[in-house]
Amino acid sequence: MGERIKGLFLRLIVWGLFIFIIIFIALFIYFPDYYRLKKLREENERLRLKIDSLKKEIANLREDMEKLEEDPFIWEKLARQNLGVVKKGEILVDIVTKQE
Repeated sequence: MGERIKGLFLRLIVWGLFIFIIIFIALFIYFPDYYRLKKLREENERLRLKIDSLKKEIANLREDMEKLEEDPFIWEKLARQNLGVVKKGEILVDIVTKQE
């Protein structure tokens, strides 16, 4: 009876060790792919957010472009703000603040 229990115990240890080795090998093969997949999903999400942001920026730029094509007063406003253009008879006053 004692030999039978030792034999069963030995078989149990061998099968347990076998199952442990199989699980270890499976994890060793699977984990790097899982980690890589996780990183790729994070990168995909980051790029998706960037694409959404760029689409919004494109929409805003198209809207600005349409305004420039339709409204001549915007051209005048931009020329005054960015280039310092004045109409005939106007005087340009440039206010300089004192910096310490």
